[in-house]
Amino acid sequence: MINFRDTLLLGHRGARGEALENTFSGFQYSQNLKSRGLAGIEFDIQLNADGHLIVFHDDDLERMCGRQSRIDQLKLTEIQCQLQFGQPIMTLASMAPALSGFNVIELEIKTHSRTNYAVLIAALRQAFINTPLASLPVVLTSFDVELHNRLQRHRLLSHMPRGLLIRTPEALASATNTALQLGCIQLGIHYPLLTQAVIKHSHRYGLPVSAWTVNDIPTIEKLIKWQTDVIITDFPSHLLLP
Repeated sequence: MINFRDTLLLGHRGARGEALENTFSGFQYSQNLKSRGLAGIEFDIQLNADGHLIVFHDDDLERMCGRQSRIDQLKLTEIQCQLQFGQPIMTLASMAPALSGFNVIELEIKTHSRTNYAVLIAALRQAFINTPLASLPVVLTSFDVELHNRLQRHRLLSHMPRGLLIRTPEALASATNTALQLGCIQLGIHYPLLTQAVIKHSHRYGLPVSAWTVNDIPTIEKLIKWQTDVIITDFPSHLLLP
């Protein structure tokens, strides 16, 4: 198996290539990989119609539930009626028992043109102030500069570690400056954009690099050689010690 040295391996959306993504059972599956060297998981949250943080990746339910309804249009009671391949859609708060014991949790906050930032910030405050989630090693990640700005200025949430996500060459060109201005502690970069020079440049500014989402072994071995700090994969058990 791969020698990860100082690189941490995280399961993408739990371990979406091996267990149903963003579900309680999927996170429990990832829990069972900790003894084999899995450092943690990455997963997604987004705001629904009545202000709850829902653990779900897509804007709508079509891929996972066969419905075209958008998460931001549905109340919690409507979401809880839906099943994704037999598994319930969960709120962030209800996921807390499945998250203990990980060394790293990258929590991507999904936003869009309809996002109500005031409601989103209120929901994050309720989730992470004086709750079981507050003690977990969570890094809040997002592509959204406006959200990062608001979190940076928030009296109660500004202490939470955050990572700036990068998926285009244009964003990468100014990534270190943008991240530092926003008070981010790391960069999450789409792996095809990564070079050894990009990683060295990020490290020069004190910014660890999290690479997403990498599934082929030659690329993973190259990223480890380049001293990538975190690698996110769909298939963690294939890469870990037996």
